[in-house]
Amino acid sequence: MNRVRLVRALAVVLLGCTGCTFTSTANRWNGLVGENNKPTWVKTDTNVGVNLLIFIPFLGSSTLPKQIDEVTKKIAEEKGNTVRMVESTTENYWYGFSPFTWIITPVVTTVAAEYEPAPGATPIEDR
Repeated sequence: MNRVRLVRALAVVLLGCTGCTFTSTANRWNGLVGENNKPTWVKTDTNVGVNLLIFIPFLGSSTLPKQIDEVTKKIAEEKGNTVRMVESTTENYWYGFSPFTWIITPVVTTVAAEYEPAPGATPIEDR
């Protein structure tokens, strides 16, 4: 009986966190500037999703192309330009709590982009 409760609790936690995207922007560089003598910001998006049977996206799109599209859309909303992808990772946790995670697999995707903001811009999360 306790194992069933544990599996249900894990399922609720996984389903509660799916499709969540956490965004942060590093914009305080102590007066230093980027390569073009303009301020440079770094925006990081981390997405938590769930795949079925390890590879089939189910809840929350955690593919790199989708995440790159999302982070560049946010940068465009801030009128940023000269974007450069700094880092991108996808971690598939199929091995976390087997055999349960072979069926419902948590996936975490992180994308970080460096860009030049528009003059006087403030990050979306600071508004």
